[in-house]
Amino acid sequence: MKKVIAAAAGLMLVGATVGTASAAVSFGGDARARALLQENYDLGATVTDEETGAVTRLNEKENKFTSRFRLQARGEAAGGAYAVGRIRMGDGTWDGGASGTKSSFIDKAYVGVPMGPTELIAGRIYYDLLKYTKFFDQDNGADGVDYQIKFSDMGMIGLIYLKDYEAWSNGDASEDNDITRYGIYADMKFGGDWGARAGVTYKDNQVTDNDDDDGAYGGVEFMGPGGPLAISGAVAFDDTVGPDTGWGGFLQAGMQFGATGVALNVGFTQDGFVTDGDFGFLMMGSGESIQPVNNAPIGTLGKMGDTWWIGAPVSFAVSEMLTLKGNLVYADFDTMGDAVEISGSAIYAISDGAGVRYDIGYLAYSQGDNDYEESPFGMGLTFYVSF
Repeated sequence: MKKVIAAAAGLMLVGATVGTASAAVSFGGDARARALLQENYDLGATVTDEETGAVTRLNEKENKFTSRFRLQARGEAAGGAYAVGRIRMGDGTWDGGASGTKSSFIDKAYVGVPMGPTELIAGRIYYDLLKYTKFFDQDNGADGVDYQIKFSDMGMIGLIYLKDYEAWSNGDASEDNDITRYGIYADMKFGGDWGARAGVTYKDNQVTDNDDDDGAYGGVEFMGPGGPLAISGAVAFDDTVGPDTGWGGFLQAGMQFGATGVALNVGFTQDGFVTDGDFGFLMMGSGESIQPVNNAPIGTLGKMGDTWWIGAPVSFAVSEMLTLKGNLVYADFDTMGDAVEISGSAIYAISDGAGVRYDIGYLAYSQGDNDYEESPFGMGLTFYVSF
């Protein structure tokens, strides 16, 4: 009996060794902890009790701490097929766990199968419609398929099928009452280090009777050198935001003077178009620590209605470890007033894969005779690790 057990253990060990030899598994991830100071993020809006006359702030923000941890695993078979999964843990505000600091969830879980010049990616995927500028529909997760056809190192075409909602009736999937998206995009490189990406997606919403939620959205972006200038820009549209098609665009040109980088960014949104939350500066757009979001009137560009802006981002590399950044931005929100952003960051690399970032910003806001009387001021201190 002991010989049988020993033989079985030996076979299992050989099987485990063969499985390990024929596949590769790697892990990576990142984590951060952040402290935030937020003053007047509600723009000083108040509400008055009609009976008592008491005046209270409408949506005043509170100083807070947040954190998150993300772990990603990638397993690759001997033939080149692979699987990727990422789990996000403790992502939320420190509040005893109510916002998510006691929970975890999956934000990536997909398989990838290379087949000659094509590749099929299916599952809980992350996709980018406009990838390089972060201007619109960038780095979003969805359930679906991304089928890529690669012609050469200079270009590829991708086909996207995404399922946002699957209706069920009596326990069986129904063919209607779903929310589905179909898309196509192309990624191209040209001579002189120029590149462009264009894509369009159609959203088919069968759940609601509101036709305005159906329709197409997409755009084109470009970037490359123009003499001493680094040039980038995008134009995008969104037909799902209302009765009129929303439009937006921007153009940026920057130049490097030794350790100093200076750029000029101009852009616009109209008819309900809203840029991706990761696009912008520090307080107006960008998705950074002190951006006024979550019910704040100002935040993502386009949220305040028709908007145009002009901004000057500046950066200075003090050393290999320390980088300073600054922004001076003016934005006009049509009937919702205007604002001037003065903001900056200090980013210090503590060691390889670890660092600390300090953000500070003031958003001088004005809206004529309306009740908004205060301007947002914020500071953020972030410790981050990647591995």
